[in-house]
Formats: sequence, C-alpha cells, structure tokens
Amino acid sequence: MTDKENGSKSKKNIYIIIILLLILSAGVFSVYKVYHKEPGKIIETEENPIETENKEQTQDTLEEPIDGIEVQAINSIADEEESIRLSEPPKNYKGEIVAERSLEPRYTIDDTAGASRKTTFTGRRINVAITGIDGRLGTRSRHADANHVLSILPETGEIEITSIPRDTYCDLGYSDSTGLNKLTICRSNKGRTRYLQEVARIARLDRIHYYVEFGFSQAMGIIEFLGYKNTSGTLQVLRSRKGFGDDYQRTYNQGQFIRQAILSHFNKFTGTFGGVFLRGALLFVETNLTFDAASDIIEKLEKRNFPKSNDDVVVRVRPITRIKYKNYDFTDEENIKNLERKIERFNKSRFDRELDTPQPKVDVARRLNNVIEKAKQDSAKRPTQVISKMTNYFNQRAWMQVKDTAERRKIRDEFGTLLYDAYMKKNQPKKAEEIREIIETEKAMFGVK
Repeated sequence: MTDKENGSKSKKNIYIIIILLLILSAGVFSVYKVYHKEPGKIIETEENPIETENKEQTQDTLEEPIDGIEVQAINSIADEEESIRLSEPPKNYKGEIVAERSLEPRYTIDDTAGASRKTTFTGRRINVAITGIDGRLGTRSRHADANHVLSILPETGEIEITSIPRDTYCDLGYSDSTGLNKLTICRSNKGRTRYLQEVARIARLDRIHYYVEFGFSQAMGIIEFLGYKNTSGTLQVLRSRKGFGDDYQRTYNQGQFIRQAILSHFNKFTGTFGGVFLRGALLFVETNLTFDAASDIIEKLEKRNFPKSNDDVVVRVRPITRIKYKNYDFTDEENIKNLERKIERFNKSRFDRELDTPQPKVDVARRLNNVIEKAKQDSAKRPTQVISKMTNYFNQRAWMQVKDTAERRKIRDEFGTLLYDAYMKKNQPKKAEEIREIIETEKAMFGVK
C-alpha cells in the first residue's frame, strides 16, 4: 500500500472517530436535558393531574371598557413565583421526606369570573359594599385594601359578589404622575361617599345601599368566628398579593372566601342563636346596615330556601379581564396551610434576592397593655385623655390580634371598663352604653359559637 493510500485511510479513520464523538456527545446532552430540564425546575408526573390554566395567556383587552379605559388581562401567576422551590425536601411532622406535590394547594379553574356577565340577574337588588380597611394599629388610616359588593336578590334567593382590585383606576383629579388615581386612595383621601360612588360605577351598579367596613383586627375576629383555627395564616393567605402573582387573583381569592363562607355559614344567622350572631356581627364592624334591615334580608333569603345550591352565590371580578382564576377551597384548612407555605416560600426567595429582612412583628398584647396603664393614670381626672388614647384601638378591636384568649379577654374588658367610666364622667351615658353593648355582645358572640 502506498504512502498516499495510507494517508487517505488515516484521514478517513479520523473523520469516523470525530463523527462518533459528536453522536456520543449529542446523546449525553439529550439525556442530561431529560433529567435536568432547567435549573430549579422539578419534573412531576401524575396519573390524574390537577387541571391547570394555560400559562400562555393572550394579552386580550376588555370586552367592555370602563369610561374609555381598557385594562389588559395579565397572567394570574407570575413566572417568577412558579420557579420557586424549597431549598431542601419538605418533611412531615415525623421528619420524613414527603413528595412536594402533596404540599401543593389544590384548585379548579374559573374562566367566567373575569368575563362579561353571562347570567342575567333580574329583580330588586340590595347592594352592600364590603371594605377591608388597611390601617396600622391604633391609627385612623382609611386606605381601602379589599373592595367587594354583595348584590342580594331577595326575590330569587341569589347573591352576586363583585370583587374589585384595590389599584383599579378612578379619576380623583390628581396628576397621573402621582399614582394616586386609584380606588384604595379614594376611600382615604376623598371619603366614604365618593368611594361608594366609584365602587358602584366600576361594579356597574346603580348605587350602594349599605356599607360594611372593618380593619385587620376585626378581620381576624371574623375569621375566628367562622371556625378557623389558624386565623393569622388564613388572613395572610387572603391578603397576599405578590405571593399569588397579581392583585386580580388576590381579589378573586377574597371574593371566593366570602362566597364559601356564605354558603357554609348562612345557617348560623337563622337558628336559635341567629339573632345573637347577627347583632354581634353588626356591632363588630362599622356599618349603616341596621339589625332590622339585615334580619329582613336573611328572612327573605331563608324563604327562598337559600342556598339551594352552590350556584346561588357567584363571584365576578371587575374591571373585566380574560383571566383564568385559580379557585381554591378555603373551607379546607389543610389547603390554606399549603397556600401559606407557598406564600412563605415566595417571601423567603424575595428577601434572599433583595438582601432584605421581614419587618419585625409588633407585640400587640404589650402595646395594648401599655395603653391601658397610661389610661388608668388619666382615668381619675382626665377622662378626655382616656377616650383619646383608647378609641382608635377600641374601634379596631385591636385585642383580636392577641393569640392568648385569656389575655385577649382581659385586655378587651379593661378597654371596655375604662372607656365606659370615661364617658360616664363626661356625662355621655349614651356613648357609655354603646361601649357596654359592644363588649357584652362580643362576649355572647364568641362564647356561644
């Protein structure tokens, strides 16, 4: 064989080796991709997977723009949140490693809440605005953090809940560069009357007949009254915005919580202690809804055998968006725990990325006991100072944030006694009687359940 032929054969062998190496590399890379997909992602398979929403939602505009303003639909779950995983495998109470899927909250998909109204409700409507006020402990802040309207149709025995995100645009006369033209600011800066007008406009209702307002502490009391053991965790889930991706999903969560509470607990207001619970609930919040008016509404619904089915209460989110909302079961406390874990993972990831730390928690019991001690010093000769120091905390029912029930009752009773005596010393027996009635009704409300 000539040198030329030997050289040609050597080159051919080299080419073959290079091709084999390329094929081998491609195979290794393919196997790697199958098992590793993307950093931080976990591939999960299920025999019966839970229905999930289409992650590639289109950014469609509203079918019905409000006052010429179009709100684009946004993904209800942020991509950032979907990438968050526990840094180590989760464990159960025995310390055993469990599958992460078992800790994931269960849900169904609601693709009608954000769409144009498909069901036409006819007859008389009673519209009740339910507003969650975001105010710091002891302050008079009035930002509207949660905005919902119960439209009660007594003739048909149906209820429609309209839920509105807090940052929904409304023209308050501010420059758009200030970022103040939104519903949450309307309540604090323009007052209740203007706020209710804006709520009615956005919800496409003629007017709001009644309002119900409550703050953080009162919300905890309401959740406890409904039978939830983990009140702070439940409220954290309902208030979380970034943990669910956006304010639309959070608003829908709150509307669904109200819906599920109505369906599950309506009978509490119709039985033997129905009057006690109703009176206690009305005194526990700030409202213009009277006991007689509320009793009449409940009686009319009861005559219609409300609720005949779960479909008797529906949730709408306005402004209209084409979002597929995740509908969580908030009557299942285990599901709420899983949602709380999901939010905590998100918060931990966010704090780690931003090199930030959570705000220190306030010792509510210590704060309230300090207020009580200062009020006691003023009680003999300065009743006006007692009223000034204690009224904001009293109106917020701030003691509901105290976890220890015995300590909570002690604080509540001391607030009641000091305020009652202060109003009597100022010759205001009507106000003193209001304080006494609130305390006694709350005792009955939480003692009987």
